[in-house]
Amino acid sequence: MNKQLNLLLISALILFCLINCGKDNADEVIPDAPDANDKTGWKLVFEENFDGSAVNTAEWSMYNGSGHTGNGLRRPEAFSIENGLLVVTAQMKDGQLVSGGMAHRKNYTYGKFEFRVRTEKDPALATSGVVLTWPQSEIWPADGELDIYETMTNGDRNPFYTVIHYAANNQQIQYQHHYDATQWHTIAMEWLPEIIRIFRDDVLVYTCNKPEAIPDVAHHLCIQLDAFKTTMNDPVHMYVDWVKIYQPDSK
Repeated sequence: MNKQLNLLLISALILFCLINCGKDNADEVIPDAPDANDKTGWKLVFEENFDGSAVNTAEWSMYNGSGHTGNGLRRPEAFSIENGLLVVTAQMKDGQLVSGGMAHRKNYTYGKFEFRVRTEKDPALATSGVVLTWPQSEIWPADGELDIYETMTNGDRNPFYTVIHYAANNQQIQYQHHYDATQWHTIAMEWLPEIIRIFRDDVLVYTCNKPEAIPDVAHHLCIQLDAFKTTMNDPVHMYVDWVKIYQPDSK
């Protein structure tokens, strides 16, 4: 009798795991979700395909200073254009970890920001690839920071994240994408006064409608491969295929 009871309990436990295990990894089911490919209500105002021989500095401002939180250096030389891709390289040079960041020169209050990106593994856990919007005011964190795509320092780049920073005490809302960021993904953010929507590979996966978390001031798009240490091993690359920015269509 005890043996039969044990078997029943084990069977129930297995069934529970089959039903529930992995729920934390699942995307939120969003009813009547809009299609990321439906651009109704949006007007394309900027498109960058990185098809030149170098970064277009008329459109992008290149960082040239200390690295993220003082780790290493950010230099324009970290950027290159190869086969129609923007490449950001983090590597050791003359005893310094050198990486890069760049900011779009135009600022927008609200909009749709879309890009195709991937970031290599980093066994040294030294770097984080991030595409974000940053406030024109430079008042951080009170005026917000929208990390649309952020690998953090996960060595295998799985999961990656969307992080919303807000309020003077740097409150954060974090969404985990349980996908491999070393592979190509198309990521989009729709930022409107009442809602932020995040799309991954044309599927709406997250929404934020918390009023205090949604910025209402102008931001610009940034692409960065951030250093979280002062040393690393082999070079790490982040690749961006294209960037598109839309504004609400008032027609």
